[in-house]
Amino acid sequence: MNRKNRRVSIGLPVYNGERFLRETLDSLLAQTCPDFDLIISDNASTDGTEEICSAYVAKDQRVHYFRNATNIGVDPNFNRVFELSTGDYFKWASADDLCKPEHLARCLAVLDNDDTVVLASTKTRFIDESGKILDIDDPGWDLRSDAAHERLRYVIHAGHWMNATFGLMRADALAKTRLIASYPKGDYRLLAELSLRGKFVEIPEYLFFRRIHPGASSQNATNLRWTTEFHTGDGGRLCLPFSNLSVDYLITIIKSELSVRYKLFLVGSVVRRIWWGHRRLLEELKIALIFYWNRVYPKTPRTKAGMEAYQTKGKVDEN
Repeated sequence: MNRKNRRVSIGLPVYNGERFLRETLDSLLAQTCPDFDLIISDNASTDGTEEICSAYVAKDQRVHYFRNATNIGVDPNFNRVFELSTGDYFKWASADDLCKPEHLARCLAVLDNDDTVVLASTKTRFIDESGKILDIDDPGWDLRSDAAHERLRYVIHAGHWMNATFGLMRADALAKTRLIASYPKGDYRLLAELSLRGKFVEIPEYLFFRRIHPGASSQNATNLRWTTEFHTGDGGRLCLPFSNLSVDYLITIIKSELSVRYKLFLVGSVVRRIWWGHRRLLEELKIALIFYWNRVYPKTPRTKAGMEAYQTKGKVDEN
């Protein structure tokens, strides 16, 4: 495919997103900064997503559509749109969120004017399925400290909305991370690694609108089997989000270029996080034991019933 190289690439992963997709695409294509391409990766949708995307490809040369043969999971699909990108800057977009026309231009201006910044985002409003503004607070991700360990410490202790993930990032800095991990809250690992590479700036204007509705993944976090399949494409995998993220934080710290002093400081932050969440850690240990026991002894009725009960009723880690 012959694609013109543009300064910015917007990546939009989608699965069965026909309900809000047209409105989302219109808001992205209406950006006042025209120098971008829009990369859509369809995760084997079974609704009208493919027809909608094909129509936009036909009428706007900036739109490029790719379709996965099978559903690979949301996190691998998020990573796929970045791997398909060519711009110096990259932005993720969701199939049901909206951006004001100035969103991209305002973020781009911040990155152009300060090479110490790796991520620029705007303040967020939350909307419902009809577009009505919801009363939800978002502390944001304005990390302007010159000290990399302070930025990383903020990420480790944060537990709020990950709207910064939908900001504009330097592609070269993003390429040096492991991208989004395939478990709930796996985007925290991404922001942790990115925070070591530069500052995050949050523009004090409400130019991003995140839609909260019954079909959103954030509203369906109590079914572990569904959540695991949603993130990985495989509902039969073991999902231990609190443990996985804790280990990833430690790996990020150990592999960083920080001094030994700051590494020990941050390891202490992770240990405190684990202590505060020790009940979740113990619960995940119990689930892991049941999972592997059931693999070895699959015909044990009590063990199998226990695993199935957790997969349908167990609550996913809320960081």
